[in-house]
Amino acid sequence: MRNNYLFYQFFRVIITKWGLIFYYRKIRSIGREKIPKKTPVMFIPNHQNSFMDALLVVSTNWKYTFFLTRAQAFSSAFMRWFLEYLNMLPVYRVRDGISSVTKNNAIFERCIRMLEKNYAVLVFAEANHNLNRRIRPLSKGFTRIAFDAEQQNNWDLNLHVVPIGVNYTRHKESRNDVTVVYGDPISIKKYQELFQQDERKAANVLKNDVAKVMKACTMHVQNAQHYFLHQLLLDDLADDRSHLIDPKKVRPLNENLDDLASEEDYLAAQELIEMSEKQHIDLSRVQEYTSGKQSPLWKKLLLSPFILLGFLNFRIAYILIDKVIQNTIKDHAFDASIKFLLAVFLFPLSLVLISFMLWIAGISFEGLLIYWGTSFFSLFGFKEWVNSHKQRAHNRQWREFARNNAHLHAEMIEKLNRLLLLKQKLYS
Repeated sequence: MRNNYLFYQFFRVIITKWGLIFYYRKIRSIGREKIPKKTPVMFIPNHQNSFMDALLVVSTNWKYTFFLTRAQAFSSAFMRWFLEYLNMLPVYRVRDGISSVTKNNAIFERCIRMLEKNYAVLVFAEANHNLNRRIRPLSKGFTRIAFDAEQQNNWDLNLHVVPIGVNYTRHKESRNDVTVVYGDPISIKKYQELFQQDERKAANVLKNDVAKVMKACTMHVQNAQHYFLHQLLLDDLADDRSHLIDPKKVRPLNENLDDLASEEDYLAAQELIEMSEKQHIDLSRVQEYTSGKQSPLWKKLLLSPFILLGFLNFRIAYILIDKVIQNTIKDHAFDASIKFLLAVFLFPLSLVLISFMLWIAGISFEGLLIYWGTSFFSLFGFKEWVNSHKQRAHNRQWREFARNNAHLHAEMIEKLNRLLLLKQKLYS
């Protein structure tokens, strides 16, 4: 038995899979049946949301998987041991030093050995993460591993590449929906003849084929210059974000938006987003404020006992997590990953400490069971409190901005109304 098998499965199933079920509202996977069962596989997912992408892939399929992870994460002896026990292998980039890049040769050979055992290797071929909803140019590292693996096994390995799209309704927030879409597997053997004629051309063709499937598995804005408008109308200002996790729904919306929009619309969207970023204003919550959208009163009344219990249970843990996010995280693509990892540790710890204090206070075991049962539902109540808290904070910020920047406020409202009219045309 692999010496880390039990540790890996414990982390994959207990920590990751069950933790993600609590963190997200709904996780759906599409196309898992396409994954080859008795042959080695290379997973190539899009990379928008840091560690969450890898966690969602590994928790939605059964393959024993190894991951290529940027070498910076292996900064200490403990982290190297821990990450390697989770089947993570360091991959070096030019920024790590030219001499370090040669270490990739040994890492790629390890990947080939794992593929020869019919395991899976996950590679983020976009090379880095980015919150934008589009597929970026793929690097050639995964093609080298794939072709070398087949060459070393006389083209009889039967290796398949499985492109994947990981789709989020909101990248940085919890209790939202995610869909992991597994694309059609691509057999490496079909490139054998082309590879033997021209290795570079074979690598480029494979990259293009994988990218094409990835684009079909997620939202992809073809023209990067038009991205601001797609972000606003299909994401920030959308009344319902369900299309963002359904490639079949979002693809025609993307195409229709390009047909409907003018250059003035693209420019207005870019200016509006730049103004909102400069003022630290969340446009999605501005729309909720200006339209008067709030959670219904019946929902608040129904959840009020759980909102109070959730506030008592998790408020301190929430403050600690929020402080870490606000004060130490510079790249906000890490927000969800850090929130999840800290919440997996701090939320249960908070319940354990409160249970201990209740036990010291003389609460019976039956009373503790009732507390633990209601605390499960208090997670949903606490999420409602967090949403209301954020909405109130944004409302105050928007009113203050309107008072102190009357001209900019009027300009933002004008651009916002213009784009909302375009949104009506798009969804009509």
